[in-house]
Parts: sequence; structure tokens; C-alpha cells
Amino acid sequence: MSAATRITAGEWRGRGIETPRGLQIRPTRSLIRQSLFNIIGPAIEGMTVVDLYAGAGTVGFEALSRGAASATFVDRDRVSLGCIATTAERLGCGDRCRAVRSDVAAWLRRSPAGVAAADLAFVDAPYRDTELDATLELLGAHPPALVVCEHHVKRRLPERIGALERARETRHGLTTLTFLRRSTDGADAA
Repeated sequence: MSAATRITAGEWRGRGIETPRGLQIRPTRSLIRQSLFNIIGPAIEGMTVVDLYAGAGTVGFEALSRGAASATFVDRDRVSLGCIATTAERLGCGDRCRAVRSDVAAWLRRSPAGVAAADLAFVDAPYRDTELDATLELLGAHPPALVVCEHHVKRRLPERIGALERARETRHGLTTLTFLRRSTDGADAA
């Protein structure tokens, strides 16, 4: 294992997550994951989770450890997906994991029904990635029940993105978690 990234709670608390060497991948910090799952609470149990820009898959594995039914990890980097496969094998949860090698926006265009059927989509695009807006628009067109976006504090997400409405934001230093819920009014306002 290349970095000391560990699961913070649940069945695999304290177990390591395989991470790629170097600075290309920025695993979601434990403080951020703890905040995310403290907010979601026991509702994570039984959820289907999509970890977009998965990197090492820290959020997806944390969700599985806390009782999520399954996790789909989407990333374009072959090394990252290899780390996810190694972690899934070591934790014995390969039957609950699906790894997809793809550009996130392209995968969202190909899989709108699968995304809309998810309970939670976690978005952790690189902070300077210009694709984030397109990704959020695609999620807003076919929204899962909940989208949580990790982004730089200077970036402010709109109140509404398609059929997603901003429900909550939490700030942790230079990082913000924005929670977007599927709208119940049926509007598709941009």
C-alpha cells in the first residue's frame, strides 16, 4: 500500500485502502468522510452508491463498510481501478463492487437509468477540472436520490441543477461538501 488511507468506521474500521503512488490521486480525507457519513447517518445502510472520479475509492469503500449494499467506482485511470480491485479483494467485497474505466461525463451519458436508480452519487472531481459543471448537469438531468459534491471552497454551486436542489453545505478548511437532493416538485429548472 502506498499511503496510509484508512476506513474510519463500520465493518472495516481501521483497514487500509490501496492508493496509487504519487500526487495524482487525492483521496478524500478522513475528516471529510466522517462529516459526510455523520450527515447521512444510518440511511447509508442498504444504499446503492456511485463513486465518481473514484481515485482510490475511499468514499465507496467507506460507504460499504458502513452498510451500503453496493458501490460503483468510475474513474478513467487504470492504476486507480487496479487499487480499487486490490482493496475489494482484500476486504472480501468484490461481489458488492463494480469498477468502470471511463471518463465520468461519458459514462453518465451512457448510463442515465443506472445513475437515476442510485441512492447516492459522490462527486470528487479534481479541483481545477472544467468537466465538473457538465458532470453536475448530467446528474441533474437523471438525478439519483442524493448527490454529494466535494469541491474547493471558492467554487459555489447553484441552488438548483436540473432536477437537483441544494439541501446543505458544510465547509472543512479549503473543502466544501455540497448536498444536492432530487427535487420533489418535478421541475427541471437550470
